[in-house]
Amino acid sequence: MRFFIPFFIGYLVIVFPVAGQDLDPNEVRLAIEQGVQFLKRNQKTHGNWEEYTTSGERCGATALVILALVSCGVSKEDPAIQRGMRYLRLFPGKEAGRNYSISLQTMAFCLVDPERDRPLIRNNIALLERNQIRSNNEHSGGWYYTPWESRSGSSDLSNSQFSILALYEAERLGISAKTDTWLRAQRYWEHAQNANDAWGYNPQAGGGCNDTRGSMSCAGIASLIITSGILDTGTASVRGDKIFCFQQSNHRAAEKIKKGLGWLATNFSVSKNPHYGNWLYYYLYALERVGRMTNQRFIGQHDWYREGADKILRLRDPIDGAWREGSDQISSTAFALLFLSKGRRPVLMSKIQYGETDSWNLHPNDVHKLTMFTESHWNIDLTWQIINLRAATTDHLLQSPVLYFSGDQTPLQQDDAETARMAAKLRDYIDQGGFIIAEAQSNDKTFDRGFRELMREVFPEPGYELALLERSHPIWAAEIPIEPEQLRPIEGINFGCRTSVIYIPPSKDPQTDQPRPSLSCLWEVSRIFNRGEPYPEAVQRQVDAGLGMGLNILAYATNRELKFKDQISESVTQKVLAADSRRGRVFLTFLDTGRVMNPAPHAPLNLLFWLEANLGLPIVPQIDTVNPASENLYENPILFMHGRTAFEFSAEQREHLKEHLKRGGFLFVNAICSSKTFSDSFHREMQTMFPERFFQAIPLDDPLYSDEYGGFKIKTLDVRLPEQSPGRKIVAPVRQEEPKLYGLKFEEADRWAVVFSPYDVSCALERANSLECRGYTQDSAIQLSVNILLYALEHW
Repeated sequence: MRFFIPFFIGYLVIVFPVAGQDLDPNEVRLAIEQGVQFLKRNQKTHGNWEEYTTSGERCGATALVILALVSCGVSKEDPAIQRGMRYLRLFPGKEAGRNYSISLQTMAFCLVDPERDRPLIRNNIALLERNQIRSNNEHSGGWYYTPWESRSGSSDLSNSQFSILALYEAERLGISAKTDTWLRAQRYWEHAQNANDAWGYNPQAGGGCNDTRGSMSCAGIASLIITSGILDTGTASVRGDKIFCFQQSNHRAAEKIKKGLGWLATNFSVSKNPHYGNWLYYYLYALERVGRMTNQRFIGQHDWYREGADKILRLRDPIDGAWREGSDQISSTAFALLFLSKGRRPVLMSKIQYGETDSWNLHPNDVHKLTMFTESHWNIDLTWQIINLRAATTDHLLQSPVLYFSGDQTPLQQDDAETARMAAKLRDYIDQGGFIIAEAQSNDKTFDRGFRELMREVFPEPGYELALLERSHPIWAAEIPIEPEQLRPIEGINFGCRTSVIYIPPSKDPQTDQPRPSLSCLWEVSRIFNRGEPYPEAVQRQVDAGLGMGLNILAYATNRELKFKDQISESVTQKVLAADSRRGRVFLTFLDTGRVMNPAPHAPLNLLFWLEANLGLPIVPQIDTVNPASENLYENPILFMHGRTAFEFSAEQREHLKEHLKRGGFLFVNAICSSKTFSDSFHREMQTMFPERFFQAIPLDDPLYSDEYGGFKIKTLDVRLPEQSPGRKIVAPVRQEEPKLYGLKFEEADRWAVVFSPYDVSCALERANSLECRGYTQDSAIQLSVNILLYALEHW
């Protein structure tokens, strides 16, 4: 069982992103590994970890460490986890000690082996419900260290937040607390918010708290998100056998969350617990939860994960890998590890805020619920974000593999210049491997027309128009085959190595001639928790199909390959520098026939960057194009070419290219996604151009496959081979094969003048995750391309 965060409040915050701190993923990974080892070394004989306080807490530290270790990737079967769980089971219910221990113990039970520990979880939830304060004052709905019946009924927000977290994790398992418990808790947190929009430690009569603390403000925001997610049905509902979209939701809680986030943005810090100072790691643990729950990369102008992780890395003890605050080292290390591990979860997709109204977010829970559905199928913890398109840079967009547009109003801006800037960012994003999903709502007014116009600005060239996807397209069965009666028209734009834009226009049910609920509405109405009566079968089939279609599109867009946050550079876009001269530098030139669109424009440039970064070769960091008939052709010794469709050189182009190759030029070619159509065209051109020479397979003992020129010893390479069995999802197994290259050799000079790969290389170099693309994996494509380029340089 993983931690899942409900709710939707991303529409409450406008993002003003600024440059963040780049992280070294190796440093993050090393810090996590060493922190894990420190905690394992400090496990006691009985399987427990030392409590920070001895005043009644028996299980708190042990449960907290288990949560941290599993979050860091330690197997649930690891001996340290198993010993710790046996220790926790020695103290059921009240035997666990005070409220912190009971709450954290419950969370550990839910995470590690929930089926085995279900009776213990039920018992703890009943105990937490009994311990919730029920009074007529400001403490009602909260929790304290000890049961409320045994004292006057005071509460504190720290105990209360851990009780909320425990109740929520049990809710995810179908072990539900009473609705009244959640209602009292929500009123408690709403009442405890200060006039300055923050929260403190103890609530006071008349509203607010006795002080202000950053840690408790994070607790207030997160707790209201959780309680609202449990109690609020969202903006779509089911009545009878009908689905109703665009409903009202709980604006009171949303407004309080918005104000709390505003306070946190103004008082943001990763160096101290704002307005309090102490308990830094406890605060950062709470801050991570807010950032993840609100699906914001930025809190105000702060990239909360990168800034927080950078601070945590600098505070780590370089000798034993621990984190310390005062005399505490166990809980501080656990909190630090929870921040690093949970906050770095891969971003699945980003929802685009494109206007000043809420028309872009009519179903605020849609992407959240689709992300949770995806997590359950891919068995990986994921997150999603909201991005303000006007404020974001291309680098910010590239932190997410998928952008999602939705609404009933046009995404075009009133200012044509601003629309042009948005279109330019989106084109740069797609050029570098990004993917766009867009959907008009069923009550669409102007979104359909506006999005089509926006795509015309993004792709002004002919050949990149939205067109209906054929039934053979992978999105119909990439993960879950969709029932024929649930299919709907979907359009796409084929760009680069795949369909890079998916658009779902409004459509009608062919049987009733009524507007279909949008996929966004179906995601919104899907059930996270098993509360209430099941939906009628006809409704559930629509919901299942909507989730399945969303999952299919995401599987196609990402190839189920996602990066952790720290693995993505803050500056992703290629920085092209002007070169004063090509002399002494390695450069490639793209061979452009003038008839075929370039489907992978960044592939050769990425290859050059690899050579610079890994072999130290000086490069010209840009790719020029040249037509084979150009007089400048002879100034470009190494040519790069790829394609996916049929093509044909003109007589003039053939003559110039033939002469260039005879003079010592070199041509490296590959078929995009192993296109047979392109391969056949290229073979015909070589036969026409050089009828006297044999276009032959390059033997495996050729020096080109060796490390003779400073490259790799290549015996086998990894090839991705997409396949689909009838009625099953598309998979792309990787198989090792001997390298397969064909070449045209000038025997008199003992050199290959043309090297051709029938397997895709360019899409792998482009880093385009395409589920349908047959070809080499990225690592294998790099090895093969590096060897070919070094061979060409040697024989230049």
